[in-house]
Parts: sequence; structure tokens; C-alpha cells
Amino acid sequence: MLNIIFGSQIAQIIMLLLYRYEEVYAYEISQNLKLNLRGIQEQLEKFENANLLVSRTVGRTRLYSFNEQSSFIKPLKDLIEVEYKKMSEADKKRIFTKRMRPRRAGKEIISE
Repeated sequence: MLNIIFGSQIAQIIMLLLYRYEEVYAYEISQNLKLNLRGIQEQLEKFENANLLVSRTVGRTRLYSFNEQSSFIKPLKDLIEVEYKKMSEADKKRIFTKRMRPRRAGKEIISE
């Protein structure tokens, strides 16, 4: 349903990822889901221009999160929550598989 409201599957995936992880960046979305990087960057910029997202730069990475100052965020998150809860486990596993923020430089990788 979110893809109909926002007009694209990329927009839907970005919103679901933000709902789940609170912070995302374009390259990781592109790599994890095999989506076009430029399309993801353009959608993130559109959301930021609409005042739904804010970004900050960490090193060379631009991280995006919801703009909690916007009056649209609470109703938007409620809408996303409905979509998230009705997702199948297979879809959740496909979309939410990997870390969605950059690893701190020098941080040890712990394998399970």
C-alpha cells in the first residue's frame, strides 16, 4: 500500500527501513536489496526536501532519519507501522537482513 501512496517501491522500502532501523544510508540499501543507487539517493533527497527526513554526514556517508520536528511524522509512522505489521515473514527476512548503518572504524566484527 505504501508504494501506491508514495508512488514507488523504493519509497516504500525506504520508509519501512527507516521505521525498523531509525537511520539509513543509500549505498547500504542499494547493496542489500540490489536496487539502483541513484534512484535511492533521489528518493531520499525528495523526502528530505519535503521535510520528512533529515540527514547528517558521518565521514563520507550521509545518514537519513525521520525529521521528528515535522508534524507529519507521527501519522506517517502510524501508517508505516500498519504496513510493517501486515508484511509476511518472508518479506521481512528479504528486506531487513543486514546492518543499515556504517560500522565505526576499527570496530571488531564478531561472528555468530
